[in-house]
Amino acid sequence: MLGRHAPAVIFWRGAGALKSPGATQLSSALGCQFAASFAMEAMEVDEDGTSQQLALIIRAVRTLDEDSSLSPPEKIHKIWLLVTAVKHTRLHGVEESILRWLLKQMTGSTDSAEHVRRYPLTWTILGYIFPKIPAQSLGRSLSYLRFVSILSKTLGDLTTQDNSRAGAEEDTAPTKKRKRGADWPSTLAELRTPLGCLRSASELFGALAALLDRGTAQIGEVTPEKRVGAEHIKSLFSSSGDDTRDIAARLLSICHDSLSTDNDMLVKGQQSWIDTVTTIWDLRLHNKDDGLEFAKYIYERASLVLAKLEDDVTIGSSNSTYTTCREIWIPQLRSFLSTYFIRPARQRFVADKNIDLLKLSLEIARKDVIASTTVMWSIAASVPRDAGDPRSKIEHDAWAEQIFQVVVDGLQPLTRQRQTDALSRILDIALQTRSFPGTETLRALYQKHVLNDAGTDWALLSKILACDADVFIATDDYETIFDSISKASQENTETKDEVVVRVIIPLQVAFSDARDLSQFVTQWLRSLCAAGPVEQSIWFDSRIREQLSALIHTAFSSTQLLRLLDGLDSIPSTAGELLVVLDGICAGLTDEATIANVDPKILSMMEQKWENLTPEVLALRWRVFGCLASWRGSDECNKLWKIVKSDMKPILKKKKLAAAETLEAFSCCYKLCLANHIGGKYEEDLTKLICTMLGRLIPAIDTEADLQVLRPYTDLVFNHLPRLGEQPKQEVNTLTSQIVQLLWSVTQKLPSSLNGEYLAYLRPLLHNHDAADEEPMFDALVAPFLDALDNSDSQSGWIQPQSSKLLMILLEFPTEIWTRNRRKRMMGSWKKHKSAISSHASKNSDYATKILRLLVKIMQQPTFYEHMEFTDLVDVCSLAASDPTRLSLAQRIVDSTIRHVFTNSNEPAQSYLLDASKYAKSLKPEKHSATRTQILLLRSLTTIFSDSTNNSSERLASDARLFGEKLAKLVARGLNDFTVEANEFSMASLSDEKVQFLQLVLDAALALCNDASQTKVELSSDTLIRLERNSNALLSRDAAATWKLRSFLMNQSADRYTPESFSAFLDEGEHEVDEELIQGFVDAYVQGKSQSLRDQLLNELIGRETCAMGPIGPLLAARRLLKLYQVEISPSLQAHIGNHVATPRQTCKRNDAVQHRSNIDLRRRDMLCSRTQDQRAESSRRNFRLSIQAGSAHHKTASSPSPRPVPHLTRCAPRAIKGTPC
Repeated sequence: MLGRHAPAVIFWRGAGALKSPGATQLSSALGCQFAASFAMEAMEVDEDGTSQQLALIIRAVRTLDEDSSLSPPEKIHKIWLLVTAVKHTRLHGVEESILRWLLKQMTGSTDSAEHVRRYPLTWTILGYIFPKIPAQSLGRSLSYLRFVSILSKTLGDLTTQDNSRAGAEEDTAPTKKRKRGADWPSTLAELRTPLGCLRSASELFGALAALLDRGTAQIGEVTPEKRVGAEHIKSLFSSSGDDTRDIAARLLSICHDSLSTDNDMLVKGQQSWIDTVTTIWDLRLHNKDDGLEFAKYIYERASLVLAKLEDDVTIGSSNSTYTTCREIWIPQLRSFLSTYFIRPARQRFVADKNIDLLKLSLEIARKDVIASTTVMWSIAASVPRDAGDPRSKIEHDAWAEQIFQVVVDGLQPLTRQRQTDALSRILDIALQTRSFPGTETLRALYQKHVLNDAGTDWALLSKILACDADVFIATDDYETIFDSISKASQENTETKDEVVVRVIIPLQVAFSDARDLSQFVTQWLRSLCAAGPVEQSIWFDSRIREQLSALIHTAFSSTQLLRLLDGLDSIPSTAGELLVVLDGICAGLTDEATIANVDPKILSMMEQKWENLTPEVLALRWRVFGCLASWRGSDECNKLWKIVKSDMKPILKKKKLAAAETLEAFSCCYKLCLANHIGGKYEEDLTKLICTMLGRLIPAIDTEADLQVLRPYTDLVFNHLPRLGEQPKQEVNTLTSQIVQLLWSVTQKLPSSLNGEYLAYLRPLLHNHDAADEEPMFDALVAPFLDALDNSDSQSGWIQPQSSKLLMILLEFPTEIWTRNRRKRMMGSWKKHKSAISSHASKNSDYATKILRLLVKIMQQPTFYEHMEFTDLVDVCSLAASDPTRLSLAQRIVDSTIRHVFTNSNEPAQSYLLDASKYAKSLKPEKHSATRTQILLLRSLTTIFSDSTNNSSERLASDARLFGEKLAKLVARGLNDFTVEANEFSMASLSDEKVQFLQLVLDAALALCNDASQTKVELSSDTLIRLERNSNALLSRDAAATWKLRSFLMNQSADRYTPESFSAFLDEGEHEVDEELIQGFVDAYVQGKSQSLRDQLLNELIGRETCAMGPIGPLLAARRLLKLYQVEISPSLQAHIGNHVATPRQTCKRNDAVQHRSNIDLRRRDMLCSRTQDQRAESSRRNFRLSIQAGSAHHKTASSPSPRPVPHLTRCAPRAIKGTPC
């Protein structure tokens, strides 16, 4: 039993204890009973105690066989304790001894053998020891002990459950203490239950995976012994095809059963199960009968698992195990079925047209007919083919036709409804894979399954139509399909929508593709004529007309269209059916030649009497007349007007606005008027009729509770009627005033709080280009709103309940309408009421934002209004409060105003800036805290004066240095106050308002840095230290404020910081940080630094081993340094190239400089690029690439384009960095 690996052992008897630590450990593992039996025995041990360990294991195993009082689970548990306690050595006798004992216990048909086979810990132990035994020895042992037969027997036990017996035994079995896990089944009765079988199967799969892993190719050096061992393992499953077949089939059954549990903790390692099955099937000895074996034993089980996973209706489980298995198993199962069954079957079909194996597999797989047929069609239809090879296409079409027939035949045992449901799914797959059965096959399907006594199956019909429209087009029996569709008129609204969208419109497109759209139009008209009330027929749907209008331009030539119209005219229609078709035709005509050819025919068809028609049908008459009017000139429209005026006038004067006929007649009247515009014979009459209609519409707006009812009228007026306002006639003036009055009425009906939905009512007019081109029109439109804000009542319109709505409407007007006079009027009104406005804004932040947005829109153009003064900007800034959005708006207003004033040298501008100087002088930062208003104003003044020349300042009698010096004091006061209010212990409790104010102060400090005077902010060293301390504490609160503060500290005294502290700041950065902030920080530190120090910083940053996995700051800083390097080197090179007059010594010096900067370690640049790519892969927060050209490194981004490389140095460009194109 010991085998050739067992060492020589010497036993001696006595009362002594075990001598070695290893023995003591094993004795403890064996428990008291075994410790007593071994207490009188010991042995001589070698140096590492291996012999003693093996002897103890052997003795323990023998004792287990001799002790009949222990149950199989208790014995196996003792073995588990033994095997896990043994120290792993190069010898494997212990593991082989346990393997032999376990397999011996598993052999046979007794309950005890079955108990061992079913017990999960048995397979856990096998999975544990398989990797520890050399593959060659393991394979021989498993072959000798008939492991494959034992495995097959075990799987037979697990997949054949006797539930009645299990339940009876479970009720009477005594409860014993679980040894390895409280949730593990222990008794044979428990192990025979479905859950017990799954737990056992879970451990069995794990052991199989460990065993199969020994038979795969090993990574690294493979010795001949390992190769031979791997072949031994593989031969276990290839030597017996029947056993291997049964094993794979039963494993698939377990996979199927495992999907029925909702307890994702019951099984483990489930994701790899299908891979294990595939590996086992691949190892079996293949022969010509593989397809037959697969069809008989494998296909049904595999298709059940795959169908269960793909059917979201059947499987509603949401546990993580199911979700993961679904993602992994579906592609694995599809590949398994395709590789070993479907593709070989297709090869045989191509050779001899034989598909008997597929038929056989469906005959056997009767447990779930829908699953087996659907899976077969899904995989067969997805077989790869060469779309560019005509022969491959022909073969695939023939294959798809045959498989479809097999699948349809396989559905015969089902009821009619279930067959229809399955066919619907199968056709979905056909559409997805573009594998369509033949036309005759689909036509037979249509006749058998779509047309039945229970009603038309519209879903199935639509799928047949989508697969092959020739089913309905390539036939002389058009009436059948059109009659079937006509029956849908009796269905509910949802069904009718489905029929229109999924049947009628695709059928219409199919007729057009077949160049037979005229047949569809003819049958459409006949179907309308055969229907009852036209407006209740499904063929009356407007979407059919819209689709016809979209197709008609490409479907007909003018001759063909004229022939179609002749044919339609010959079909008797008395209820307005012809109007339905003509509406679709006329709406799609755009070609002038076609229109000229068919216009007389359509007009003659429209001259008949239209009596006893519903308003819905009569509305189509006016739509057709409207099209005719839009095609004609003034003289031709005069004839048309004579035809329609007697019918149109009563409608527009008396017909209800809710009637569809009224709206269409109004639209037709507009088109007739437009055709007569300008100066047509009947323009005046038509304009009066339009004004009459508007006179009815305006009071209707005032009384209508739901504005949406009249929305079509307002859209028509606001979109189109402004085109008629070009002539200064009395009627046109009346028209303009009525349009304005309608706008005001609509405005009054809208709620006070406007949003995009309600503004959509007004936008067609406010953004109307025709109205914008006519100053009188827009003047009339804007005036009421300006009047409403600047009324003469006791209370200003700026603070009325409707003021918010007025502001939103004024903001909707395009910028072009804000002429100088309107801007001056608006700003004068604001100045007059600014006190009340500020008071109201302090209570309503949304109102304050709208005021500021309006002022931005007005003041973005130079505007010098009456009594304009600098203190107005103080009031503007007061509206901003502490809101970041409003602060930004106020800053824009201040910047625009001061810049406009600065560009004017007139006396008011000088007075304005003198007031600004007085304001600056009045500030006492040493006595009072800085405010947002003060900083906003002084920052703008400093920035704008810094951008100007000294002459400009002197011309305006202003001292630019005053603003910079005062701003520096405000910044200093703000920072001092911040250090007092905040420290590193109270940073978390600091209000957001304080942090935002700090950012405002730091932005002002940045403006000082860019100021030409370079005014310094005077801070004590103690304050700087406290600010530095606060910056560290602020990082977790606001990263942007932190980096701005650090940049400021660098600007103040960069010499206080070493390269090490510079790098330490970057390391503290978060993974997400604004790149501009890092750039500002780098610029602040390196200004004035030597190139050698910059190179040192760059080398340190890109030479880090953890650069890619750490914060993003060092990477961004390195990129900024490379960018600065390029910006500095390029001008010198360009000067050298352009002048050609440099002395040899100067040229040498320049070349040395270029060479020095070009010699930055390329290896480190490669590391930087590689780490940048790793960082980008880890997180998508930055999408940049580094490239180095012409001895200088630059980075290309969408927001920061880099300069062009120097042409003369392209030969020096290094090779492309791996993964990054240069």
